[in-house]
Amino acid sequence: MKRFENIFLSLLFSFLWILIFPVDNQAWMAWFALIPLLLIAYRNRPLNAFGWGLLSGTIGLLGIFSWIFQVPGFRFYHALPLALFYGLFPALWCAGISWFNRHKDSGRLVLFAPALWTVLGFTQNHLGFLSFSWATLARSQHAHPMFLQVASITGEYGVTFLIVLANTTLSEFLLRRTWNSAIGVAILIGLCFLWGEYRLTRPIPQAPMVRVAVVQPSILLQERKTPASRAAARNRLETLTKQVARSHPALIVWPETAIRDLKRHRELTRWMKDLAKVTGSALIVGASEFVKFAQKMSIKNRRIRFKLRQYNAAWFFSPDGNTFSCYHKRLLVPFGEYLPLTSFLSWPKWLIPVPMQGLAGKTYRSFPIKDDLRATPIICWENLFPEFVRKAVKNRANMVAHLVNDNWFGKTAAPFQHNMASVLRAVENCVPVIVASNTGPSEIIGPKGRILAEAPGCFTPCAISADVPVPKTRTFFTRYGDFFPLFCLLLLLIGMLPFTNKRR
Repeated sequence: MKRFENIFLSLLFSFLWILIFPVDNQAWMAWFALIPLLLIAYRNRPLNAFGWGLLSGTIGLLGIFSWIFQVPGFRFYHALPLALFYGLFPALWCAGISWFNRHKDSGRLVLFAPALWTVLGFTQNHLGFLSFSWATLARSQHAHPMFLQVASITGEYGVTFLIVLANTTLSEFLLRRTWNSAIGVAILIGLCFLWGEYRLTRPIPQAPMVRVAVVQPSILLQERKTPASRAAARNRLETLTKQVARSHPALIVWPETAIRDLKRHRELTRWMKDLAKVTGSALIVGASEFVKFAQKMSIKNRRIRFKLRQYNAAWFFSPDGNTFSCYHKRLLVPFGEYLPLTSFLSWPKWLIPVPMQGLAGKTYRSFPIKDDLRATPIICWENLFPEFVRKAVKNRANMVAHLVNDNWFGKTAAPFQHNMASVLRAVENCVPVIVASNTGPSEIIGPKGRILAEAPGCFTPCAISADVPVPKTRTFFTRYGDFFPLFCLLLLLIGMLPFTNKRR
């Protein structure tokens, strides 16, 4: 009987977790979705809880990431190892709750559970080439900026902490009728809501309004294969850019890899300079760059073999067309843009197809838009990492341009899930974030997380614009970074101190 209960609770958690992140996410479910996993942890020993947590996490992740099967050549035997690996984190959380519930005072479990989830989430985001942060609990609340404002102090980890705290308190109340902790947590979350409402209604001091625009060209994969189709795509970009320029934006942003190999084609560079002059707006343009690198030299034959390597770049053109500079993407996608650990491992091609060998940039960039307004570009999944974006903003920037191309994933939930992170980045640093997506949905996000303009849909060529306030002050998070996970680690250490040792 107990086994069937565990199976039911595991599948229930997986089902709720998946439902939180469809196209129209069900944010309200996040506030109780962890209760089945907590019940598993309460009723099982740590090792058994780990196994059931791994099963739940793996099934849930396969459901959330079902869009990845849209990528050509991606198979189930590619997805399963990834889901198993990242399913370890809810499994470890389950095992930790089980151990704590058996050895410590249950009163401290209310704080131990959210602290452990937060520390595990922070760890998952700092694993080198295995780092990955997608569809976090905090991002499920992206459509509710009133609750997100605490992220300006704690980062998104503070929002996650409160959601897990609510789940743990509810489960404790249902099992043990712990009124004191339930009332205390309800007051805490209520105060966070009230403070968020106050912050949303309060005007940002000394924040000039600036008009910005986004071009969503919807360039399909097949349109990149022939010179004629690439020329048609460039004409569409130019038409949409001139169309949105009628609203006189200070900045127009194109998506990731909107054009190909800008640096080596002088006619493309001249075209971009002329377009900036005609529109009178600064342009940030996503472009791929191909460069030759010496791969091997044969002394006998006196020959050098060359291999193409790629930069994923964001180019900047000033309104007068005279100034242009470039940012190279710094965080490359492992197994997609490069193969990690090639000095130590030879990856089997049936498991890891050889990707385009990309080159990572080395520095942040901030581009001057007008007066003292500067925009920093980030590309693709760089928006998933709070600390990375925080450092980019600290580099004299007060606006973020997020260039992305989720064309590979078709009409799935992937681009919507991707954009959730940009909302958190806006709130954390109190800066507008301009999401320029090739196939959509492109968005202009205000510094407090509100969506000020959004493309009408995916795979729809269009251009949007909006007036955004540009704050000149820095948030607590921007100044001091990820202090909150360290605070949670301290809570874990205090919680494990042998003040009590009651076995159940």
